Amino acid sequence: MGLYWLWSYLIAFWSTVVVNCAKPVNWDSCWPPQEWLVPAFYDYIRARRPYLEERKILESIDQSNERNGLDDSRADP
Repeated sequence: MGLYWLWSYLIAFWSTVVVNCAKPVNWDSCWPPQEWLVPAFYDYIRARRPYLEERKILESIDQSNERNGLDDSRADP
């Protein structure tokens, strides 16, 4: 399950980009790829950044709760 996300992205990229760019009708839109592919990766990385910051905040809250003895996973407080 660990690499399922990578496989999913590769299948989606293949079926969307490669298959459609192989058609002569779309060649004008697909060439040159550095004009649209690099900015698309940058947008993907930038779009994931807020979620990474939220994860760090939640992890810091969990760690502070464990240090203060506020662990909710205890069977009988």
